[in-house]
Amino acid sequence: MPYHEYSGNGTAIREYYFVTSDGVALKVIDFIPPGNAPGRPVVVFVAGWISHISGWREVLKEITARYRTLYLETREKISARLPAETAVDFSIGRMRMDLDEFVRSEVPADHPFCFVGSSLGSTVILEYLAENSRKPLDAYLIAPNCEFRFPLWFVTAVLILPLSLYPFMKSILKWYLRNFRLDKRREPEQVSKYEGTIDAAEPKRLKASALALRGYSLWHKLPEISTPVMVIAAKTDILHSVSEIQTMVDLMPHGRLETMASNRETHSRQAGLFIVDRFADHCYEEQDIPVVIDQEMP
Repeated sequence: MPYHEYSGNGTAIREYYFVTSDGVALKVIDFIPPGNAPGRPVVVFVAGWISHISGWREVLKEITARYRTLYLETREKISARLPAETAVDFSIGRMRMDLDEFVRSEVPADHPFCFVGSSLGSTVILEYLAENSRKPLDAYLIAPNCEFRFPLWFVTAVLILPLSLYPFMKSILKWYLRNFRLDKRREPEQVSKYEGTIDAAEPKRLKASALALRGYSLWHKLPEISTPVMVIAAKTDILHSVSEIQTMVDLMPHGRLETMASNRETHSRQAGLFIVDRFADHCYEEQDIPVVIDQEMP
């Protein structure tokens, strides 16, 4: 898959797989902008549950034009290669281990780095930050979850219905999101994005992942996070309410909150610019490296 639409002009792009300690291979897309200096911080980007990189095109275009960016896809995604004949753990704890192993292996020990994440990816990052792992300079997290609240009917259906009925389940899940959890009138493009994500999901992994997330809670770990964390929320995002995210921010010693108008805005060029500007302001002295971005969207 070509990834040049997610980067500035002259960016070197490499796709590869990182193999975790339990044998799961995770897809990684490595963006290296022209003029990238040896000591310039690396961005590790972890996206949301069963999400697709296409939803982050505008954000990534701003980040990857300035910083080397390692876009890591989590193990529930269809891109992951799972070991045969082995039960795979899809829990947040196991994903935290994946992230820890990845950072230790792919980011040199003396090299500064930053996290960017969304939804499930943000939750995995917060879990990582709460442990005694190697710390980043900063973290920028869009709509993190402390809990994953699936409706009772969905959990019941996942437990009972055979995978052969997944196409029927997809229709019901899309209807539920469209009418109860998303703003279909003001943000139809976001509805299309989530529906595309559901269509692309692999049924067996979706089921295993949903069951692994059930009952998870991060609330008690938030006060242990010493890393500066900027949380980005959307006023119209029903899936991740601003009031709940504000409570999360208040529990973190160095938590900060930025509220944007909509879910669409948190996935836009504006969000990408906000992240790179704050990263430069708060994390280190910006180096004078030219940035070339082709703003014409494909």
